Amino acid sequence: MRTAMVVNGLQGALLLAAADATQAVSLWAAALLVLDRAAGHAVTLAGMGRRPEWRPRLSMLQGAALAVAAVALVAAAERSIAGMALPDVPLASLALLLAIGVTVAAATLLFAGRRGRLTPRAIWLCTRRDVLPLAAGLAGLAASWLLLDGAPDALVGAGVAALLLPAAWGLLRGGVAGSEGVRHP
Repeated sequence: MRTAMVVNGLQGALLLAAADATQAVSLWAAALLVLDRAAGHAVTLAGMGRRPEWRPRLSMLQGAALAVAAVALVAAAERSIAGMALPDVPLASLALLLAIGVTVAAATLLFAGRRGRLTPRAIWLCTRRDVLPLAAGLAGLAASWLLLDGAPDALVGAGVAALLLPAAWGLLRGGVAGSEGVRHP
């Protein structure tokens, strides 16, 4: 789990840097997705440590941060559409292809330590939650390149961010339910 947290954290930092350089909304959304996965691993590790009572609070904090970032990303997508901004499509596409490759490679390496055979189906089952939004970002960038308009990229980025809102709500709700059962001295 620590390995997955570190890989996701580094990948998120790379995607943030690429998003800043390219102004591609789909890269911002991909970075948010990957960093949320890293934060989820961190919360789980903290809950397994010496202070398990922190897990509900950390889950609430993660959910609140995810909700604020997702809403901000949807607003940024709207601004991008209104401003008719075209991202640097080749660099953004390269960053997303790299992220897909790292995701599949990490799942392959992490799966090797488990019991069972490593098959393409097993890798797909482990990576589909991350690969599908990244592939959607690639499709949005391709449409932006073909149409010479940044709207498809912004719409895909807003869609991926909107898909993260139910997860944020679940973290907030689960954190509230978990903190009610925690005794305070």
